[in-house]
Amino acid sequence: MRDRIIFRMVLLGWLIAGYGYAQIRGGAETAQFEPGDMVLYQEDLSGTPIGEQVEGWKIVRGSYEVAEFQGKRWFRPLEPDTRILRSLTFPQDFSVEFTTYLSAEGGAQLRIFLYTARDLERERMGPDGPSQLYLIVGRGYHPDHDFVHLRVYDPTQRRYQDVVTPGSYKFTPNQPHRIALQVRGGQLQLFVDGTRVALTPFRPEAPLVAIGFIFGGGGHELPYKDRPALLDALRIAGYSRPVGRATGGVFLYWMFPGGQENLPRLQAAQSQTFNSSTALFAVSGEPRTMEGTLVPIDLPANPFAPGEVRVRAEGQAWQEFVRRLQADLPAVREAGGGLVIVGDGGDGRTEQESRLLANQRAIAFAAWLAGQGIGNPQNLLAGIVINNGGYRGIMVVASNGGYRGILSLQMERRR
Repeated sequence: MRDRIIFRMVLLGWLIAGYGYAQIRGGAETAQFEPGDMVLYQEDLSGTPIGEQVEGWKIVRGSYEVAEFQGKRWFRPLEPDTRILRSLTFPQDFSVEFTTYLSAEGGAQLRIFLYTARDLERERMGPDGPSQLYLIVGRGYHPDHDFVHLRVYDPTQRRYQDVVTPGSYKFTPNQPHRIALQVRGGQLQLFVDGTRVALTPFRPEAPLVAIGFIFGGGGHELPYKDRPALLDALRIAGYSRPVGRATGGVFLYWMFPGGQENLPRLQAAQSQTFNSSTALFAVSGEPRTMEGTLVPIDLPANPFAPGEVRVRAEGQAWQEFVRRLQADLPAVREAGGGLVIVGDGGDGRTEQESRLLANQRAIAFAAWLAGQGIGNPQNLLAGIVINNGGYRGIMVVASNGGYRGILSLQMERRR
């Protein structure tokens, strides 16, 4: 009898060990959003007065204003079915990120569209087209939840395909959600609050030239402006790195003052045909704008594990990377330039966590580079770490090893 009990306990333990932990593990559990590093449009509304509108957005229907909610500023529709549109030339590979908050009353919805020029000529916005992508972030009930509904246009079949249907995923209501679209190599990934919920082929029938939003919701006794869908922190970017190259954690660029046409020959760059940008910097301690040309730098790998700020950069590949940076420094110094370090917090679970990760990773990688002789550690401690103002990035001044905090950064692909 005793032996039978022992056998059953051992069998039960084996079943628990063998099956209790045999969880399915794939991209839905492990994939991380990789934001583009070449910013095409970015708006956090921090510089827009309350009650005003944002330049560059066409109002197709209704009205909106910038309003404050939960200590942040948002696009706030004043009428139901308000529709706004912004012209923007999208590259083949790109990312779109934004934050939304959905009011409970009346089932608020935010609808997102990506358009070709032919789509816009038809002058309609809606689930039956015309657009290449149609995404709803909405409020559901029974029980209360927030949901996403994704449709993409398949030009080969000439019809729309439902990728994520309402109710497939239910998210905690009454809180902001960070939504991200990543399009690379003909594949689209949709992330909600850092979790991937969709992976599907996406090849628009023509180049994308605009993005649109519709603020919707059902009927309710409250005016729509008091129970709307809200939009904030919109960021659209392209990718300077080809698909499959190491990215994430931190982005690096050589910066040369002004719109220089004849750049020096650099070893620590993606290629000899430079993918450059024009940058605007607001510099800590010396408030001014600097216009410059950026040259992206390839890293051997992502130096940060998910959710961490400790630099993991060891081995021969990283030693060779440092050697190439040091070889380029004299040419950058002679041109009066520097090294720009931009942190990436795309693996953060919330917008606040993402911003903190990005800030701390930029500082951590700058400290690691200083340990390799690129930058002065004492200057970093005095100028950046102690007086950290939530910088979006850091510039290492090549001439003296000093540092400047980057409060805002805008990049536009050079043509």
